[in-house]
Amino acid sequence: MLGYALLIQVYMQFYNPVFNDTLGLSPVLIAWIISASRIWDSITDPLMGNLSDNTFSKWGRRRPWIALGALLCALSFIAIWWFPRGMDPSFYFWWLLIFSLVFYLAFTVFSVPYIALGMELSPDYHERTSVMTTRTVIEQFGFFIVSSLFFLTSLEVFSDRAEGMRYNSLWVGLVIFFVIMAPAVFAREHPSFLVARNKDTEAKGKRLKVPLVTSVKETLSCWPFLNLALITVISYLGVITVGSLGYYVTVYHLFAGDKTVASGTVLTLVGYCIPISAMIGLPLMNSLSHRIGKRNALIVAFGLTIIGAALRWHLYTPENPYLSMIPTILFGVGTAGAYLFINAMIPEAVDADELRTGERREGMFSAVYGWTYKLGAALAILLSGYVLQWTGFDTALGGDQAPETIYWLRVSFAWICAIAMLVTTLLAFTYPITEKKAYEIRQQLAEARKNRQPS
Repeated sequence: MLGYALLIQVYMQFYNPVFNDTLGLSPVLIAWIISASRIWDSITDPLMGNLSDNTFSKWGRRRPWIALGALLCALSFIAIWWFPRGMDPSFYFWWLLIFSLVFYLAFTVFSVPYIALGMELSPDYHERTSVMTTRTVIEQFGFFIVSSLFFLTSLEVFSDRAEGMRYNSLWVGLVIFFVIMAPAVFAREHPSFLVARNKDTEAKGKRLKVPLVTSVKETLSCWPFLNLALITVISYLGVITVGSLGYYVTVYHLFAGDKTVASGTVLTLVGYCIPISAMIGLPLMNSLSHRIGKRNALIVAFGLTIIGAALRWHLYTPENPYLSMIPTILFGVGTAGAYLFINAMIPEAVDADELRTGERREGMFSAVYGWTYKLGAALAILLSGYVLQWTGFDTALGGDQAPETIYWLRVSFAWICAIAMLVTTLLAFTYPITEKKAYEIRQQLAEARKNRQPS
């Protein structure tokens, strides 16, 4: 998960500071590039999910693809930032577009089998949450590196942030390769899932591959899964649409356009608040879910995100820039907890689907889940470019942005996110699989698997 965080977060946090604020590429053009890349990503995900589900090797269904993805992800990540300098904006448009498409294809090869493998580590209701807690805590170390890059790329040894990102991408890419290889070497499916597939093979006489269209159709007909996907899409709309505005609010509101070490330090410290708060809060969230169940804990987590987003309006103040750490801490705990519970709840939807169809398709659930939220992310990224343009922001003005621009940057950053999180909280109340229901499904599955054995 460290590699997962580095790949996506470095890309998402730095495409605007590098390609817009440093190279001058239009934010709307960048938004179209990133949106097109995410749509491309969402198309390749179901193909990769079906391919992974139907892969049979002595290394399992997932690990060969994760190993291949480690190499492809590291190389494509580095390539994004190694563009020639002194070119016109059209060149940078095509550079970012081409290498973003390659990058997301590599990410698909790694991420879809990786997420599917996570669903296969345990069949137990609470142990699944503990597994996801451990995974999510480890992810937070990636955020330390991401946040540190704001400081490292602003050092005086580099002419600008673009050059800083170029050289820092080398060691980050190396880290990405080694940490992604770890699950390919060490992770294994829980024996119960292997037994289930073996029994299914014996009963049918031959293991048949499930067609892609059939697998997608049956996955999309699972309501508990669709509920979680809808929650994720809307929350991503709230987070990603205004996520990049944190950089602009910090640099141009808190520091009046100063892009030196002073603003870079605050961006780094605020970035550190996300992993620190998550690492402290996630074990507490895990404990809370044991007491009140995942659905109720999910509602509590989204409640924290609402408070954190609303406080951005009051605590992002030039008089004390470090107060911006407070809403970040609350928002960090809330979002980390929310996505922890969603990932721990999807395997219950997979169980419900197996009970209904007799097939286990973690790869396809991983892919379709990625497909839905990536379409949401693509829309959010596209909107983010228009939101930034709508505020009136102009890189040529530097620190002389109009007061109205700063005002609308702040409004968008705080309240668009808060409203989206309120909607997701209401949706969480409708999720149908409680802890009691999850245990009932597991018991029925055990009986169904016995019945599938040849007599």
